[in-house]
Amino acid sequence: MTPTPTKEVPQTSAQLAVRWHGLVLSAALLAVVPLVHVVWHGVLGHDEPLLRTRSQIDAPAATVENVMDGSWMIAKEKELREASPVSWYLRGAWNDLRYRVGVPESAQVHFGKDEWFFIKESVHPDRAAFERARPNRLRFLAEVRDLVRKSGAELFVFVNPDKARIYPDFCYPDGVLPPAKQDNYAAILADLATLGIPTADFASAIAAARAADPHPATPEGELYYRRDTHWRPQGALVAGAVAAAAIEARVGDRLRPRVEMRLPGKDTARVVCDLVSNMGIHTVEYPERLATTAPASFLAESLAEVKEYYALEWQSEQGFLRMDGEYADAEVLLIGASFAKDNGAVALSYSLGRPLRTSIRFGATGLASLQAALPELRAGTKAKVVVWDIVERGFFAAEWQDPKL
Repeated sequence: MTPTPTKEVPQTSAQLAVRWHGLVLSAALLAVVPLVHVVWHGVLGHDEPLLRTRSQIDAPAATVENVMDGSWMIAKEKELREASPVSWYLRGAWNDLRYRVGVPESAQVHFGKDEWFFIKESVHPDRAAFERARPNRLRFLAEVRDLVRKSGAELFVFVNPDKARIYPDFCYPDGVLPPAKQDNYAAILADLATLGIPTADFASAIAAARAADPHPATPEGELYYRRDTHWRPQGALVAGAVAAAAIEARVGDRLRPRVEMRLPGKDTARVVCDLVSNMGIHTVEYPERLATTAPASFLAESLAEVKEYYALEWQSEQGFLRMDGEYADAEVLLIGASFAKDNGAVALSYSLGRPLRTSIRFGATGLASLQAALPELRAGTKAKVVVWDIVERGFFAAEWQDPKL
């Protein structure tokens, strides 16, 4: 039996319009990345990207090994894609929409209560991996301690507590630190005590300051920014005072007498904090500004916060000088991370009553800042005290599984 032929139904103009618009949009999306690079970099000759964002990471230099295993092509494709404003716009629009409808998602950000954000790696750390790495951690810390002593100084480790530890009620559904998190800070301090490395319990001090605050749940009383991983100036000052007292008690006799300190003013900037920009919503970077990330959507603007950066001056023989972290004769060297830049160095110097020299490299592990300071430590330093700033969550990073000098 011969089948009856199916009669084709002509498409309506609306169906044709949807189809052709879909084809044109798909072609445009495929072509836009190479087109942007050809026009912006090739024809117009610009070196910088058309739009600078946090997701732009340069691919490594091509080698025989990374080309043959395909890793260079993947990294280069990501670099080119992230430099396209269309990629930035589409991802930002999607993440803005998800947040607006109440279902935000981020590989880096944990969304707590009342728009308190936390860096995800600090919320549920891998305690088992931390325990496995303990022999390597103790060996490495002992090597750093001995190197600093050989250089003519004494090591002091400044362990910045995670924000989730200070504000668990805004981080966890039940407001309680989970077992894998609860005793981590104490374990880090115990390791340092085992090796005879001076430190202090900054977590207890900051938590006590929060409990004693007469203005809870207000920007004036909060010790950390709600949508940033870092502390507010008042949080830095609490930690700076605790560190200064511990340094004075342990190695104060190695230092020259205190000098007068004064805070002549501060800079303020309303910016998108790091956890908001890590969400992938619409933000742009301005490296030449005080705080680099600026909002580029109504949502990003609504989540911005005012950050404060304090200046510090110290009394020298030439009068008051600005503490810029470059004083060559400073007896205290701060090997710091981003917490040091966010008023940590100012707070420590102010509380200690002595100017600091700083070596700041970002990274919670503290390993990048240590690597930058190694040439000086190996050659012998003028400093009498080396303060090494490490964030609690940094000890749980892969780099601390088997660190080496």
